[in-house]
Amino acid sequence: MSIYIIGVSKVQREKVKTLVIFLLCCIFVSHSVEKKEVIDDLKEENLFLKRKVTLADSLILDTTIEGLKLAERLADKEKKIEEYENNKHQVVVTMYHPVADQTDDTPNITADGSVIKISKASEYRYVAVSRNMLIRYGGFLRYGDYVWVDAGKKSGVYQVRDTMARRWINRIDILETPGVEPYKYNDASLRRLDYVSENL
Repeated sequence: MSIYIIGVSKVQREKVKTLVIFLLCCIFVSHSVEKKEVIDDLKEENLFLKRKVTLADSLILDTTIEGLKLAERLADKEKKIEEYENNKHQVVVTMYHPVADQTDDTPNITADGSVIKISKASEYRYVAVSRNMLIRYGGFLRYGDYVWVDAGKKSGVYQVRDTMARRWINRIDILETPGVEPYKYNDASLRRLDYVSENL
C-alpha cells in the first residue's frame, strides 16, 4: 500500500502509514473486543435461557409425573368404590338375645361353637346371618368373617358367628345382651370386609 501526500517527506509518510495501520488495528481490535463481548453476552444469555427451559421442562415433567400419580390414585379409589358398591348387600337388620326362646336350648353357644357370656353379649359384636348368605348354602359369608353393617345407630363392624332360622332371607340379627330394647332397620346393607377377614 502506497500513500502519496504532496509536500510530505518519506519519513512523514511512513509515520502516517504507521499511524493509519495502528488506527486500523485499534479499530479491528476494538471491534474484535466488542464482538467478543457481544458474543460472550449472547452466550451467557443463551445459557440462562437454556437453564430456564431446562427448569421449565423439569417442572413440566414433575407436574406430569405428579399428575399421573394422582390419576393412578384416583383410579384406585374409584375401583375400591366400585368394589365396595358391588360387594354391598341389602338386608333387614334385627336383633336377638341369647335366650332359649330366641335361639336353641344352648343360648350361650353360637352356631360356629363360640361360647359367650350372656350378660356381656352386646360386647362381642357378633351377628347371626340368614342361611342364604352363608357359603355352605350358596352365599358369600363364612363363620368368622367380618362385615360392615350400615344400619343407622347400629352401623359398624361385626363378626359372623351364628345362623338364623331357615325362614329368613337376606337378614341379619345382631347379638344383644338381654334387656336391650328390640329394633329393626328395613333399609340396611352389609358388606364383607375382605381385608379384615382374609388377614386374621
